Amino acid sequence: MASRAALLLGLLVLGGSPLGAAPRRLTIQSSVDGGPWQSVDALSPLAGRSVRLRVDAPDGAKIRWFQILPDLDTMYNNANFPWDPDPYKWKGFAKIHYDREELDRFSGQREIELFAGKRGERATWTRVYQSKTVRSKYFHADVGSFWFQAEVEVQGTRMSSPGLKDSDQYGLSPKVLRVSVRDGEGYLGYLTSFFNVPALFGSVPRQNNLYLGADCADVLVAAQGKWSGRETKRDYNVAALVKELPPVAEFEMKDGRPDRAVAWKTAIKPGDWIAVRYAGQRMYQHIGALYRDADGDGVLGPEDIVLHAGPMPLAFDRLAEKGFDGHVVILRPPTQKAWAERHAAKPQ
Repeated sequence: MASRAALLLGLLVLGGSPLGAAPRRLTIQSSVDGGPWQSVDALSPLAGRSVRLRVDAPDGAKIRWFQILPDLDTMYNNANFPWDPDPYKWKGFAKIHYDREELDRFSGQREIELFAGKRGERATWTRVYQSKTVRSKYFHADVGSFWFQAEVEVQGTRMSSPGLKDSDQYGLSPKVLRVSVRDGEGYLGYLTSFFNVPALFGSVPRQNNLYLGADCADVLVAAQGKWSGRETKRDYNVAALVKELPPVAEFEMKDGRPDRAVAWKTAIKPGDWIAVRYAGQRMYQHIGALYRDADGDGVLGPEDIVLHAGPMPLAFDRLAEKGFDGHVVILRPPTQKAWAERHAAKPQ
């Protein structure tokens, strides 16, 4: 009977490529918390779970693992920004920039474990990165979305899983393995899986749903779709959300302080959406999700935390940062069931 190495070498010879030629496809399998191995393009585990990846390779094969990191400090835009001449005009798909970092710690290993180490420590499960992405204040090492690639070389023949070269006008190919880690089971947990996703003004649903890029309204809608299990191909904006969703509070805000008392629990709750119309404007321009009564005083105020994107990637901010100063409306997004029913009934 042929050895495992000979069988795989035969596979590589038939399906692989000599060095210098474009490598053929390699499959990365994944397992969460010791569960079954599967060949999928995307995972969405809870933070803190064990995530393992593996490739099939014979003894002596050269195995390399890579992480693909989008540039998070660039403000990408498919459409003109609101402050540009001819605002909101479609420009065409912006080119998103990526780095590819070799994960030297895993060299030669058929099977690796991601996110091993103490939560909150930046990138302890890899080597020290060279990419500027991990030095960005928008990068999260243990929650959000992460992309991976593997290469196997045997006797001059090479195979590779999808990577940077597998891109189109929308961005990175959905065939590149993505691990989208969420910090909780509920809606806000799914929203945190959009950390490390580039800010992209005027993003389209395909880009939002595939974690390629999102703006302030799109990231909220995309997370709602992930949470409910029903993604939408409809392109929402802030004005449409304000028009369609039920308001639960409305007020003026200055320096992160409402002009009247707005109580947590009775009037508003974590996961409600906060939209703002800035002074002198006719339309609502920005939206985020209420995250936490950070000072514990029971009323909305400057120290409380909002999770929002635009014009930079998804991030936590205090209301004191003034990003929501203006005329504010708090919206109650649909439940999982209501969202799924709404989008099942409408053509996609």
